[in-house]
Amino acid sequence: MGRLLFCTVVLAMISLHTPAFAQEKGLDEFEAFRNKLNANKGPAAGGGAPSKSGGTMSPDDEEEDASLDPIAGSKNPGMGLPVGAGAATPATGGGYGATPQTPEELQAMMEQEQEDARRKIEEQTFNQALKQLLPLQPNQIRKTLETFRMSREAAETPITVPEPKLEVQTASLDPSGTPIVIKVAPGNVTSVTILDATGAPWPIQDMVTAGPFSIMAPEEGGNVLRITPATAHGVGNISMRLVDMITPVTFRVQTGMDWVHYRLDIRIPKPGPLAKTPIIEYGGLKAVAGKDEQMVGVLDGTPPVDAEKLTIEGVDGRTSAWELDGRTYLRTPLTLLSPGWDASVTSADGMNVYALGRAPVVLLSDEGRMVKAHIIPSEDLTDEVTQ
Repeated sequence: MGRLLFCTVVLAMISLHTPAFAQEKGLDEFEAFRNKLNANKGPAAGGGAPSKSGGTMSPDDEEEDASLDPIAGSKNPGMGLPVGAGAATPATGGGYGATPQTPEELQAMMEQEQEDARRKIEEQTFNQALKQLLPLQPNQIRKTLETFRMSREAAETPITVPEPKLEVQTASLDPSGTPIVIKVAPGNVTSVTILDATGAPWPIQDMVTAGPFSIMAPEEGGNVLRITPATAHGVGNISMRLVDMITPVTFRVQTGMDWVHYRLDIRIPKPGPLAKTPIIEYGGLKAVAGKDEQMVGVLDGTPPVDAEKLTIEGVDGRTSAWELDGRTYLRTPLTLLSPGWDASVTSADGMNVYALGRAPVVLLSDEGRMVKAHIIPSEDLTDEVTQ
C-alpha cells in the first residue's frame, strides 16, 4: 500500500506541473521523456508488487523492497526523490550527459548532440576529400619527384656530345673542286666567317640555303652567318654570292654527331674588296691562302707532324715558329717588317702566318712599336747541349 500511495502522489505531482510545461517549447519531446520515466517505475497499482520468488509481496515486503527501488529506494541516495518542482536528480543543470529537467534542457541536449554529429560528419568529409586530393604520403611524393627527375634527365640528355672544332679552310674557285663541308650538330650553333686572302672580311651580297637548317644571314655588308640544325640527320647546301665576285661560292652543310664546327673561317684565295695593303712590298711578294696547305695548318695551330718547332726569344707566347723543308713558318699576331716573306695568311682574329727562308733575326711591329725577335735553329740548341 505504501508503494501504491507513493506512485499515486508522484503521478499527481507530474500531472499538476504539466500545464506549466505545456506552455514551453519542446512539449512533445518532454512528454516522450516523461512516458519513458513512467515506464521505468514498474507496476504502480493492483494486487501488490510481485516478489522475487514469484508471489505477491505484503505491505511490509513492499516497504523493504522499496529501499532497492530505483525511484524511491533510500539505499540509492538522490534516486528516490520524485521528479517535479523542487525535486533534485543526481545530475542537474541540463549539461550534456545529464538527465534533463525541463524542455529547455532537453532541447539544449538535443542541439548539442546535433552539433557534435555535424562536426563529426564535417571532419570525416574533410578527411575523405583530403585523401582523394592528396592520396600520396610525403615520402611517396618525394620518391615520385625523384623518379620524375631521373626520367627527365635521361630523356633530355643528348645521345652524344660532339667534339667542338675551330678551323680555317680555303675555298676552291675551281669548277672541278670539292665544296667545303660545314659540320653542324643539334643543340649547337656554327659560326661561318668569309675572309679574303689577306684576312680581311669579304662581304656577302646574298645567299640561298636548302635543307633542315636554321641559318641566320648576315646584316648588309656582313661576312658572318650562323647555322643551327633542325634535325639530327640532315644534309643541305649553301649557294653564296660575294661582293665584287662573279663566280658563286657553294658549301655543303651536314649534321653530325661526332664533332661540330664551332667556328669555321672560310678563306677565298684572292684579295677582296676590303683587302689589306701590305706595309712594305717586295718583289715576288704573295698573299696567298690555300696554295700552301702547311701554312693553313700552322694558322690553325696544328702544324704538320714532321714540322720542327723552333725557339723564339724577344716576344711573348703569342708568337711561335716552325721549320719544315728548309722554310720557316712564323705564326704571330704582330706584323712582320723584316725580312721579306714569300707568302702570308691571316685569320679573322688577326693571327698571321708568314713563310720565309731561314732568318736568325726578325723585326716585328706591335701596334707601331718595333720588336726584335731571335729565332734559334734546332742545331744550335743541340750544340749548346753538347758543350
